Amino acid sequence: GRCVVSQDTDFFGSDLSGESAQSAGECCALCQKHHLCGAYSYVTAEGACWLKRPEAALHPSKKQGVVSGLLPDRRPPPPAPAPASLANPALLPSTGVIPILIIAYNRHDHLKRTIESILGAIPSKQQSSFPLIVSQQGAHPQTTNVIQSFSSKLARHLHFTYHDNGKRQKGYEGNSWMSYYKMTSHYGYAIQASFDISPDYAHLIVMEDDLDVAPDFFEYFTLAARVLDKDPSLYCASAWNDNGMSALVKDPRVVRRTDVFPGLGWMLTRKLWSEISRDGTWPLAFWDEAMREPQIRKGRACLIPEVNRAYTFGSQGSSQTGGRWWKKFLQPIRLNERPQPWSSLLNMTSGGKHEYDRRLRRALQEAESHTIEEALRADAGPGPAAGDPRDWVVEYRDVRDFESKAGRLNMLNEYKEGRPRGGYCGVVTIWAPCGRRVLLAHSSALAWAKGSEPECDGRASLA
Repeated sequence: GRCVVSQDTDFFGSDLSGESAQSAGECCALCQKHHLCGAYSYVTAEGACWLKRPEAALHPSKKQGVVSGLLPDRRPPPPAPAPASLANPALLPSTGVIPILIIAYNRHDHLKRTIESILGAIPSKQQSSFPLIVSQQGAHPQTTNVIQSFSSKLARHLHFTYHDNGKRQKGYEGNSWMSYYKMTSHYGYAIQASFDISPDYAHLIVMEDDLDVAPDFFEYFTLAARVLDKDPSLYCASAWNDNGMSALVKDPRVVRRTDVFPGLGWMLTRKLWSEISRDGTWPLAFWDEAMREPQIRKGRACLIPEVNRAYTFGSQGSSQTGGRWWKKFLQPIRLNERPQPWSSLLNMTSGGKHEYDRRLRRALQEAESHTIEEALRADAGPGPAAGDPRDWVVEYRDVRDFESKAGRLNMLNEYKEGRPRGGYCGVVTIWAPCGRRVLLAHSSALAWAKGSEPECDGRASLA
């Protein structure tokens, strides 16, 4: 059938792939040929055709020069009502309160959208359980106006002014790095100031000013807070999966662990912040990299969902890579659209590291070994739908081998502190073109699965 077209409109997120097309009509035809595509956005000036899942049409925004379309026979399902459990105070930690901190600077339009997304995800009867704090760096007038327009909804408006003490990290002395020093100082100030508001704040959700959140964002973090309190092998929970691209994920009910701090909508405990303050491990710059380093991580992991509960719509920021990075690795992220019964999170994580490692070890033992070429084939043979539920495992030997194979799978092919982003114990789990769940596993992980050690070493470098 024909595509229902909207001029000067962009559909955010849920990307499947980026293609070249001569016209919006050709982009429509490409979408019709892709079995998962239900919507698209065509950037006229670039000839870029972004094929998307149907749910992308739920997030339209005005954008000059962009033509978006929807396949009527593949319309997204209407959003499901929030689960009744979300409004159940019994699900909250013992304090009953989890504050949300937004870090803001000068992107007033982004900030407005982020605040609206957050407020829209909080059940109306639970607003007091999730007090909203905005910390503003500087005095950008439009940003101030946006914050003041939500004053009745805010628990606190913090103000941060950077004071340069002249200290620099080695190798990053130039003025071009100053935004990272300012940002890290701002984060440190805002986290401390947020915990100082009330001694009852045992947890804190930290967000940047360019994030949309999923409808079950707060239920996820409510239950994650319980897990963090009980499991010393974890030090944070995040709404973000670094490999949460639409083509690589499938099950919105799955929660995993990762050794590499992801950020972008994350929770820490007061206990962790007290530990960082006591040890003096908060850095001068590059705060997110410091969260991945041994002096803060200490062999612990973060909880992440398979399907993201946050989506970044800001293509520009402090990162040196700017919009290119966003377009390649962030724009294709899939944001969950339908609330899930997150009570399953407690069952999935109740056994702690020991039980999680046992399940991962068994998965590696039972998985079929395949090459990267086989994993990339869309016609690789019968899969789970045909009654064969077995995972596939693709081995990588070192950083270069990982970068090559992950790049071919359109994953985020980066290592941080000797470990792959989105991975746990050297294993990154995705859904590949072959239709199988694929465990991209370091040689040492496969050796561990064959050995007798029940838990993997969360501190070992895999470089």
